[in-house]
Amino acid sequence: MYRHVLNLLHEFFGGKAEIVLAAGLAALAAAVLLLLSKSWRRGVAEAQEHGGWRAVVMGLAQGLITLLVGATLVAALGGAMLVQSGLFSEKHGQVTQQNAQAMRTNWGEPHQQRELAVHHYVTEEKTFILFKDGRQVPEDEIGSGDADQVGENPVKVKRKVRKAVPQNSIVRGSVEVDVRMNYRRKGSAFYTCYEDAWRLAYTVKNRSDSETEAEFRFPMPADHGIYDQFTIKVDGADWTENLVLKENAQTWTMAMKAGQQVQVGIAYASRGMEFVRYTPAHMAHREQYKVTMRIHPDKEKKEKGDSRFTWEDHMGLPIGSVTPHVRTASPADGEPMVLEWDMSSAVTSLGMGVILPDITQPGWYVARLLHEAPLGLMLLAAGLVVTWMLLGRETHLFSLGVLVVAYYLFYTFVAYLSDHLTSFAACFVLAAVATLVLAALYLWLGWGRTFAAHQSLALVAAFTVYYPLAVVLDEYTGLMVQVLYWALAAYAAMLAVAMLWRRRSASA
Repeated sequence: MYRHVLNLLHEFFGGKAEIVLAAGLAALAAAVLLLLSKSWRRGVAEAQEHGGWRAVVMGLAQGLITLLVGATLVAALGGAMLVQSGLFSEKHGQVTQQNAQAMRTNWGEPHQQRELAVHHYVTEEKTFILFKDGRQVPEDEIGSGDADQVGENPVKVKRKVRKAVPQNSIVRGSVEVDVRMNYRRKGSAFYTCYEDAWRLAYTVKNRSDSETEAEFRFPMPADHGIYDQFTIKVDGADWTENLVLKENAQTWTMAMKAGQQVQVGIAYASRGMEFVRYTPAHMAHREQYKVTMRIHPDKEKKEKGDSRFTWEDHMGLPIGSVTPHVRTASPADGEPMVLEWDMSSAVTSLGMGVILPDITQPGWYVARLLHEAPLGLMLLAAGLVVTWMLLGRETHLFSLGVLVVAYYLFYTFVAYLSDHLTSFAACFVLAAVATLVLAALYLWLGWGRTFAAHQSLALVAAFTVYYPLAVVLDEYTGLMVQVLYWALAAYAAMLAVAMLWRRRSASA
């Protein structure tokens, strides 16, 4: 805490930060001693009895000193909460770029699987003419303007040429992916990791009228990683011994007769992070084509994410992807959500994929509470002071200090308990009960069973129960906070009207 305050003062006062801090603490200590001094309190009381300008000056001085001490106390506790929030976030659920990169290296990158590519070639014999400048030009491509280069007795060379036969070879495709969430911890945070199993089946046809040499190219989904149980079968026969790795793709060649069809099956198991996507060939037409993804929850530990998934609440769509036509939510805990894309007779430049759900990080609720706690502290202190004034009570600095310290202890107690209890609800209830018991004992034993004591305890309860709930319930935070603001404003207005009525009744 001291280091953070000193760093803040350094930004404004430079090398004089230590002197400014010492002077501020000395002034605060002098103000507290002055308020505790019997002679000062006696002097203020005597001035108020005699009235006149001396009473105004002494009353103003008393109010300013009280305001200074109270504001300093609230500011110090608020600053301590901000520091606690930062320290807590560093140790609980802080996602860093360095750790994320380490996870991608050690576990695996996001998987972006592209479609099997097939190219057909034929080899034919062609006659080339040797030009005077050394060029070799096919005989059937020589024009009338090339006579000077050919000469009277041209040199002819016969050579075999491999020629591409453009065609849309893939007739049908079926892609099935099983993704099982496996959130992995690195440092203080969990990262969105998964294990995936792919099964891809293609029907490939030589649509030309001649026998071709078909070149198959299956790109791997990431530049690095591990691929278990990797198999490629052609018409049911294992083809792995024919594979050649070229530019992070498994390739092979085979002869295909005119009109011949082959069934290519590819399967592997791997692991990746964050999202998974399958991308077909750009704007290629397929007679039958279907992609199915099953997203399984992390079943081993219930605290690692939700036990069932829905599209609206958990999944996202990667940029450049088409929304699945069928989205079936998990029917029960531990069951997968099923996504289906039917791309039969369709052409597209988009992929089929999903951004996988993040996990609620350890200590997320506590970190959020600590981050929003200083605002609640200021509202509580202001609410106590204003209501006490409207009820005709003096601003009792010691009572204010006890109640705001109780508020501070509530949040720090929640943070401490969260390191030892897995249930946030249990941490919240235990800390809230301890705080309310402390506040109730002080108010009821010190002030008695008065309305001022009851309403002060109600304010403490509002900011140790209702306000934290409003903070952690994301979907309703705005509404619940607005309700609190309006309730406080209405209550203050009611007290102000009651005070005016009392004064009018007394003057009458």
